[in-house]
Amino acid sequence: MKKIKYLIFMMGVCLLGLGTVNAAKFSVTTNKSTVVVGSTVNITVGVSGSDAAGWEYCLNYDSSMFSLTSHSSTCVLGGTLAGNKNVTFTFKAKKSGSYTFSLRDASILNDSAKEVLTSSGKVTVKAKTQAEIEASYSTNADLSALRVVDHVISPEFNKNTLEYTLEVENDVESIEIKATKADSDASVSGTGVKELTEGVNKFNIVVTAEKGNKKTYVISVTRKELNPINVDVDGFKYTVVRKADVMEAPTYYSSTEVEIEGEMVPAFNSDITGYTLVGLKDEEGNIDLYSVTDTGYVLYKQVGTEGLVFIPGTNEKLLTGYETVKNVTINNVNVKGYVNDKKKDYVLVYGMNAATGESRWYMYDTLEGTFQRYEEYVVQEEKKDKDIYFILTIVFGGIAGLTLLLVILLISKNNKIRKKNEKLISMLQALREAKKEKDTFVDKAKEEAKAEEKKKELQEELRKKQEEFLDTGENEIVEDDVELEESTPVKKTKRGRKKKEN
Repeated sequence: MKKIKYLIFMMGVCLLGLGTVNAAKFSVTTNKSTVVVGSTVNITVGVSGSDAAGWEYCLNYDSSMFSLTSHSSTCVLGGTLAGNKNVTFTFKAKKSGSYTFSLRDASILNDSAKEVLTSSGKVTVKAKTQAEIEASYSTNADLSALRVVDHVISPEFNKNTLEYTLEVENDVESIEIKATKADSDASVSGTGVKELTEGVNKFNIVVTAEKGNKKTYVISVTRKELNPINVDVDGFKYTVVRKADVMEAPTYYSSTEVEIEGEMVPAFNSDITGYTLVGLKDEEGNIDLYSVTDTGYVLYKQVGTEGLVFIPGTNEKLLTGYETVKNVTINNVNVKGYVNDKKKDYVLVYGMNAATGESRWYMYDTLEGTFQRYEEYVVQEEKKDKDIYFILTIVFGGIAGLTLLLVILLISKNNKIRKKNEKLISMLQALREAKKEKDTFVDKAKEEAKAEEKKKELQEELRKKQEEFLDTGENEIVEDDVELEESTPVKKTKRGRKKKEN
């Protein structure tokens, strides 16, 4: 507040005068009341009042919902000399919710430093995710009114009735369609001034709801014809178009006239293609060009691409390798074509070059949308490649068969060898076991023989020891003490063993 008083004081010195007291106020506005989470919203704070000489304020905001992206602070100090009369703050929405932006510490002083603030504004902003916003969209695609100026449609309008009719005299060349949408958030197309041709004219009035769903109302306006020329094409009824300005000449064609049932009607002709075209309208009011032939009328199709205006035709003689039918849409025109199963992105079509009048086969690239002449030698090369491929297939098939037979024979032979090997292995194992048992028996016998021999050696050694003992040089007298009873006198005698004489 001291800063603002100082500012006002300086302003007073500069202006050299005192002002009268007038009302002053703040305003808080936004550029959108609803913001998508992740996008930004602008909040503008403005000062009004002729007596507002200086001001200060801070803009409140919820930092959990919004982040400030345009300033370092929402607090402002301003005045008539300092500026900042209107300040716009930019915030980015962080999450869903609703918040009211308002001011705090707001003050407006006049050049006498007197408070002149009368009110402080505020504004509420809702933040929603895209899914939440779309969920709230209206699905109302109804009209509340539909009419043709100066005419009455049938039946009477009802929002649930989608088709209406109207018949006008031959001298009525245009009508004006007006429609009123039931929901202000919906949109309507197909209204306004519409040109009429003789016969049926069909107009679609499309209502698109805020949600994106659509509803189509149809008005069929029949302009009466004077002596209409009716023709039959493949069992369907058509009328000849007798107004040239409702038709557009194809490329390389010029306007002319042709006589049909004694009456001259507008037509288009090309000396290059040799076709003469007239307009035929069906019972739905759709107009197409037909070529006039000796036997009747044939629907005319023309495909315009870069470097070529192609007129689809037919050729009963199909090319080898391209027998599979595949219809392709080229610039909204359905064309009959043929494909090779190995090159399905390329469609072979037959037709005429409208610039030269030459009919031939063309290769159409469905990915790039381009035409290329299909030369005959290409067909021959493809046939040659196909024949070579067929021969190679037979050769490789034969080799594969022989290889398979050899494998079978080898497997069979290997099975026999395997069985013989298994039998031989079994015999060898039996022999190995027998040898092992024999070796064990022999070893045992050897051990027993050695034991017997050792036994004999010990016996012989014992025998020799006995003989040595018996063959000593002299007898040894052994005295034995014999105890007698006390009543029996004891007589000591000498016993001995006389040495054996040699």
